[in-house]
Amino acid sequence: MFEIKNESVLFRFSFVERIEVLEDRRQDLIVCWLEIEEPSIKLQCECELTLFDLERLRDMLSRFYDKISNNIEAAPELFTPRVPVFAFEVREVEGDDIIGFNFTASPQEDEGWTLKGGIVIDQSYFPGLIRGVESILTN
Repeated sequence: MFEIKNESVLFRFSFVERIEVLEDRRQDLIVCWLEIEEPSIKLQCECELTLFDLERLRDMLSRFYDKISNNIEAAPELFTPRVPVFAFEVREVEGDDIIGFNFTASPQEDEGWTLKGGIVIDQSYFPGLIRGVESILTN
């Protein structure tokens, strides 16, 4: 499970099932349950991620974490899966030891609405986020 939570905001996606493509396992789809909660909004929907999406996410988070934990300036990183139900960005807050986690979600693209939000985190979140992506990859 990938989860970022504070007192008033939650961003989580968790494993539901793996749809196997026998001819090429690299094309398996990972169905996840996306949950976003803010003070007056609760969004829940299924989303599909590929193995490539999840590997790219794991690598992005690892790269960002390596830089910030070694006091190297990290450029903002954006993650958008193949099916863009959600997207998010991690970026260092200039002059502080905090990271902005900014997200958008559009579960029904044809309806034309998008939920936008953000959570302030610190580098202590990253090992758990990386492990969460790994746990989804190994299901």
